[in-house]
Amino acid sequence: MSNIKIILKMYREIYSLEKRVLPAITAESVVASAKPFVNILFSAKIIDLLSGGADFKTVLTYILLAVAINFAVFFLDSYLKEYTQNLRQLLLNKENQKISEKLFSTEYQKLEDSEFKELLHKHEEAEKSRWARFPYFVWTTFRFLNGLFTLAISVVIIMPLIKIGFTKTGDSFFERPAFLLAIISAILAMAVIILLVAVNINKSYLKANESYARLDRIFYSFLDIFGDYRTGKEIRLYKEQNLIDSIATTKILTQGEKTLRKISMHTARASSFVAVLGALVGFGVYLFIGIKGLYGLFSIGSLVLYCGAFMQIINGIMMMANTFGKLQEIIPLAKCYFEILYSTGDMTYGDKKLDLSGKFEIEFKNVSFKYPHSSKYALKNISLKINDGEHLAVVGRNGSGKTTFIKLLCRFYDVTDGEILINGINIKKYDKSGIAKLYSVVFQDFNMFSTTLAQNISAAESYDKDSLYSSLDKANIKDRVLAMEKRENTFLYKDLDNSGVEISGGEAQKLALARALYKDAPFVILDEPTAALDPIAENEIYSRFNSFVERKTAVYISHRLSSCAFCDRIAVFDNATLAETGSHSELIEKNGKYAELWNAQAKYYLKF
Repeated sequence: MSNIKIILKMYREIYSLEKRVLPAITAESVVASAKPFVNILFSAKIIDLLSGGADFKTVLTYILLAVAINFAVFFLDSYLKEYTQNLRQLLLNKENQKISEKLFSTEYQKLEDSEFKELLHKHEEAEKSRWARFPYFVWTTFRFLNGLFTLAISVVIIMPLIKIGFTKTGDSFFERPAFLLAIISAILAMAVIILLVAVNINKSYLKANESYARLDRIFYSFLDIFGDYRTGKEIRLYKEQNLIDSIATTKILTQGEKTLRKISMHTARASSFVAVLGALVGFGVYLFIGIKGLYGLFSIGSLVLYCGAFMQIINGIMMMANTFGKLQEIIPLAKCYFEILYSTGDMTYGDKKLDLSGKFEIEFKNVSFKYPHSSKYALKNISLKINDGEHLAVVGRNGSGKTTFIKLLCRFYDVTDGEILINGINIKKYDKSGIAKLYSVVFQDFNMFSTTLAQNISAAESYDKDSLYSSLDKANIKDRVLAMEKRENTFLYKDLDNSGVEISGGEAQKLALARALYKDAPFVILDEPTAALDPIAENEIYSRFNSFVERKTAVYISHRLSSCAFCDRIAVFDNATLAETGSHSELIEKNGKYAELWNAQAKYYLKF
């Protein structure tokens, strides 16, 4: 019953995404079902005309009529195939768009969740493993309707023969209704067997495909590596081609070939069994029709008509049964889609508005935090107050909790214990849009997108040109932009435009800084965004940036402690705890964890 609900749910979703596709495949299936019967009906009629001594003109009329109808049906069938194929592609685009829109609104903590990531992997791989998700279901629906209409037309055509079969015409078994009942029973048994075989084939395919999907993932990851110019240098310098080739040969070709051979052999055996079964049932059908014909119960043309119709019954049953087998593959993918679409977050927001023109005091009060599915604390009992207009540096070794501190500050996650206060009020009581507007952040894993430079900076299609160039100037990259042929309208990278510019890592970091400045939020956060710059360039960027956010509250995270010396206060994280706070001179004098980190870096510079 649950599978029926999922199927109905899929149809509703498909209709909401693309209303034309279901009527279109229904029309296509009607035409595709009618196509073989045109020749069957006209062949039977022409044979009857010839055997009845009809004149040449009458026979020629039917031949020409058959050609004309065939042409019309084939033309309509070809048109509908192209039309529905385009609609299926459009459906796929709209399906992807809907998932994208869902991901845009999904809470950040959900995107980092391992279980949710696995759902996304399955959804993405569904498009690669077969033709596509909902479009594949639409194609399967077409096959089912094609089989159903074929069966219905065939049954209508053979109704006179069925009436003859249920009429006793003699004393032998072949002249009694029992003969027809035996044929019908054989056809029904064949339908059940085909259904079971189809389901079994798809179950075996899905089981084998689980391992093959992992190999497929390796294959696509290798393609990404080979096609990326950033990895090309290492591959050639260290001659990694042989290593990669051996892995690809072993993992993908050898194991993949074994998996595919196993699938093929199983499918071939099952298909052969179905073919033999169909031949036996077909033999029985021909025997039944032939014997009734020998007794003169219908004409020679009707003999051709009934043979063709009976064979189409078998064909229709096989098409319908195969679609039931496909559902074993489709339904889990549909569940995955709906699980993504209707996923909800655990975070709740209040309706309190943030006055972005006012002052801000943010306080971490006994905050502890664990990531989902983790038993280890990423932060433990953090108490820290960030005053309005203060410039705070956050330092510590890798894994000490610095970036987690920023994620909690931006409310990408909720704390496990304790609370975060903005102006003395719990952060959970503020509305979502206000918190987003409060911060301008440059993360260490920032992204520049393959759109125009102006769109990257403004994060919108429209922008204020004066503010844009002011931000570029403050980030020390204005001259580089002015040197570009299309200036701010230059595309970054070549994914969407062949004239796009491939910027360096350092240039990308400066553009990310410009984006933060353009937003002009009251609270600025730099989470190690200058890793691609040398120490001198980094210090220059921080110094310039610090002067431009002079009246704003700012938090800086950097591994190079010299870049943080100009801050009002430094918070030192160690092993998920806040080890110490103070100014640079206070912490050096204290000779604690900060002094240890400072001296460890200073000795390398003193060598020169």
